Amino acid sequence: MKSITSKQTAFVGNILTTIMVAFMGTINIINNLYSFAGYSPFVIALMGIVAMSVYPALEWVAYSRIGKRGGKWWKLFLLVMGILSIFHSYSSLGNILVFSFRIIIGICYIFTFFLKDTKLSSNSN
Repeated sequence: MKSITSKQTAFVGNILTTIMVAFMGTINIINNLYSFAGYSPFVIALMGIVAMSVYPALEWVAYSRIGKRGGKWWKLFLLVMGILSIFHSYSSLGNILVFSFRIIIGICYIFTFFLKDTKLSSNSN
């Protein structure tokens, strides 16, 4: 039986984060496009994309560093991001999809901290 590794849970969390940022971030940028008078829509969209991409980019770096030197600190970073994701999910109670995504992402990142980095091979004869 194969065991789930911390790298796999981090990967699932990162995929869900990327999907959520891509779809929900785009909707937020469109909704706030005209609230910044004096700026072009391109500049507003560019600032929004850069601002929304900081944490997901760090989470992808953390995923790539798991199992390597210094990986335990990146796993600790993902643990903190998982806890923050769960706390932040309660600000999205009106949108059940975003609420669910944030809870699942938080659980994945928390599991990342507690699971092993590599698969354990079991030899059963």
